[in-house]
Amino acid sequence: MTTGPGHVVAQLAAPPVEFWMSGADVVLVDVATGSQARTESTRDCWSVHENGPLRLWDQVETALVKWQAAGAPEQSAFGMTVTETTQTVWLGDPGGPGWPLPV
Repeated sequence: MTTGPGHVVAQLAAPPVEFWMSGADVVLVDVATGSQARTESTRDCWSVHENGPLRLWDQVETALVKWQAAGAPEQSAFGMTVTETTQTVWLGDPGGPGWPLPV
């Protein structure tokens, strides 16, 4: 799987999730909770199938919309702030769109 800024944002949305490609489709699995999401391409559209306690695709989609609203910048636009109690990846500057990470 080729990794670009969109893939980085998807992983930021769900840090413990494993991502796989199955042809053109994407599979997300959170082993800890048993949550899963899978895209399925058909002729004219995409469907998403989710199960488990977490809505993994919803998390990823929300993060990608936030990134796209910021102009879909390249990886060089990302930064990170780390304190004793938090870790946050952000776009542009620490006050910009961001994603908290587990500590």
